Amino acid sequence: MLSLFVRFQSAVDSIPEEVLDRLPEDIRQKLEDGLIDKIPQDIIDRLPEGLQDRVPAGLIEAASSNPLFAVIGVLAIIGFGYGVIKSAMKAAIFFGVLAVVAWFLFLR
Repeated sequence: MLSLFVRFQSAVDSIPEEVLDRLPEDIRQKLEDGLIDKIPQDIIDRLPEGLQDRVPAGLIEAASSNPLFAVIGVLAIIGFGYGVIKSAMKAAIFFGVLAVVAWFLFLR
């Protein structure tokens, strides 16, 4: 627990005071409580240009920092497309069979 506290203190101490003043209160509180250890990218984007450059790069959380997220996202999109196509095929087959049965029964 002490090593976590020391790591947290060094992360917060590396953020300049003027950046800390501009952070939303909930983000600053989460940093102080140790609930998060990086500042979300959307929060950094809302800071003025001069302050964005002063935030240490190691404290910015971005989805691109982990390529596994990109791979999972691509697989999810492929799986979604496969599921939609599979459902459409099932519906087409069902209604085709229903049309054949209706034609056989009603138009004989």
